[in-house]
Amino acid sequence: MKIAIDLMGGEGCGEQNLEGCLAYPYPEELIVIGDLARLDQQKINSLVERGTQLRPCAAALTGNESPRALLKRSHDSSLAIGMQMLADRKTDALVSSADTKAMMVLGRSVLGTVAGLYRPAIAKAFQGPRGQFYMLDLGANVHCSPHLLRQFGRLGSALQSTHQLPAAAATEDIGAGPDATPRVGLLNIGVERGKGTGDINRAISLFEQDNCINCIGFIEPSELFSGRADVIVCDGYTGNLVLKTIESMAGFLRGQLTELASETDYGELSAQIDADRYNGALFAGLNGVVVKSHGSASKRGFAHAILQGREYVASQLPMACEQMLARE
Repeated sequence: MKIAIDLMGGEGCGEQNLEGCLAYPYPEELIVIGDLARLDQQKINSLVERGTQLRPCAAALTGNESPRALLKRSHDSSLAIGMQMLADRKTDALVSSADTKAMMVLGRSVLGTVAGLYRPAIAKAFQGPRGQFYMLDLGANVHCSPHLLRQFGRLGSALQSTHQLPAAAATEDIGAGPDATPRVGLLNIGVERGKGTGDINRAISLFEQDNCINCIGFIEPSELFSGRADVIVCDGYTGNLVLKTIESMAGFLRGQLTELASETDYGELSAQIDADRYNGALFAGLNGVVVKSHGSASKRGFAHAILQGREYVASQLPMACEQMLARE
């Protein structure tokens, strides 16, 4: 297995991502792409000695590029090189902390989406009382038609059915097994039919008519961690707000629990809401495994994002998504 790493995305000019590669337990699997002149040569040499391959790049994206500029003038950037390597099957996955817009534009242009899918979605796994559950879309598509939301329901079902969160092979046990028949809910302001927008109500009708979706109906934000659904679907605007709210609250709670950990039994609970362990989100629906890390992720968080990419490849996720979307 080979995993391409975009070292130049996000904050810190690649140093945090480089540290994450050093923390990754299988360095011989990595192909790191970066501006070598801007990176710590000693750390680069350490990776090479452990079997990592290098691929230099001439440019790094700033995050301010327009879609037109990304398509016309970014071919020599670390992100574009990684996407092309994935398209050419020179690597099995790509992990980057680049801007969401850049990853969306170049992903659709270079890799394309699986057959029958309108647009990819950002999907992320969380831990709930009954194990893991997925949410999508978390920011790739601000506006989603009812038909696109239905496709995300199928994508989420394929994710939940085929993929487990990274296991104890790395640093900790951070996952539970998937449910064989994922229960899919559509996020809304109420569970009653007629609540919310017209598009949301049209979408739930499509969910209920789709034999590939085990629809449980609407689900409210207060039920996200209730264990009621294995897949929660929403548009990217709503999903991104929910995601950042969850991350902010988790960070606050972990800080409070850490202060008590030395005197009580709260240490284990504090570890369970450690954001580093769950860093990374999948661009579900692209023709290849592309994982987005937070731009400000710690080295440990970036290493966990790489582990996610590894697990998605092992579960043959792109094939599972394509098969699910092709079903009648």
